[in-house]
Amino acid sequence: MQSRELTAEYRTHRTKENQWLLERVDNPQTDWLHDRIAPMLSRAADKVPGSGDYLYEVKWDGLRALISLDEGQVTIRGRNGMDYTKQFPELLIPDQSFRATSALFDGEIVCLEADGRPNFQNVIHRMQQKTEGAVERAKAKHPAVCYVFDCLYLDGRPIVNEPLTRRREWLEDAIKKDSAYRVSGVVDDGPAFLEAVKQMGLEGIMAKQRNSPYLPGKRNDSWLKIKTRQTTECVIIGYTKGKGDRETNFGALHLAQANGSELKYVGKVGSGFNDDALKAVSAEVQKLPTIRRPVKEKPIDDARSVWVEPTLMCEVQFARVTSDGMLREPVFLRLRPDLAFQT
Repeated sequence: MQSRELTAEYRTHRTKENQWLLERVDNPQTDWLHDRIAPMLSRAADKVPGSGDYLYEVKWDGLRALISLDEGQVTIRGRNGMDYTKQFPELLIPDQSFRATSALFDGEIVCLEADGRPNFQNVIHRMQQKTEGAVERAKAKHPAVCYVFDCLYLDGRPIVNEPLTRRREWLEDAIKKDSAYRVSGVVDDGPAFLEAVKQMGLEGIMAKQRNSPYLPGKRNDSWLKIKTRQTTECVIIGYTKGKGDRETNFGALHLAQANGSELKYVGKVGSGFNDDALKAVSAEVQKLPTIRRPVKEKPIDDARSVWVEPTLMCEVQFARVTSDGMLREPVFLRLRPDLAFQT
């Protein structure tokens, strides 16, 4: 049984040897359904862990989201804290989707192709629509589903400290079948699963320790991501002026990553752009305010570079990282407007 009148946080105080005082905390330390909760993060790994302590699932290529359910009201927030509730109306039908009354789920919103593979650009397109008409048109063209893989809070109490296997059992019970929400499946054989994912052309897999708690905003070895290709996320800090057929756009993008409270220069990327991507990225970069060079390192082409405010994130593929932290043979993959840069 639960109710708004009884569901809360409580403290116990021992007053005498066999007497205790129960204190209700009117303002809970964490309001799981309404506060901005940071999702748990993963570490990158080069190979599948050898331990049998892990479960494996698909690394879905979409929009990471925390879905709050509060007595019939659904709210969707991205990893960067942005509210995307209005952009995905097909995910706002709680009676068809949930058996729970109140919950906070962690998942990935994806738009699937006919062959079942996620299309990242389509979900980003959905995310960027603002007007009701544009949202409905995008929904009709690129319908979305949400693969749910964890639960932080369920029917009146936080469950982040419960082991992953138990959280998944409760998650399975809380999500109705044949709805826009789907519980992300898990397997035990990591190496075989990674090979199957490679054959399917998917991004990679997640390895999660069976008994691990959920750590909001934290990154550790409890969750590992093993990708089918080496990629990393960088912030765009500038660009070189284009020449020839790129004269109206840019030659290459200067990239950096957070290094404590500072930025570390990791190189530049000039390949991976078709004509449409070159124009689209150029338009976004040229909107940014120009600033002084935001990194200590001075690239060879500093004199013909334009430095911009470091707010726009992108994803690049690379061969390896050099001893001085530079990306070797980077190739541009896509912008990541779903991510917010933070130092």
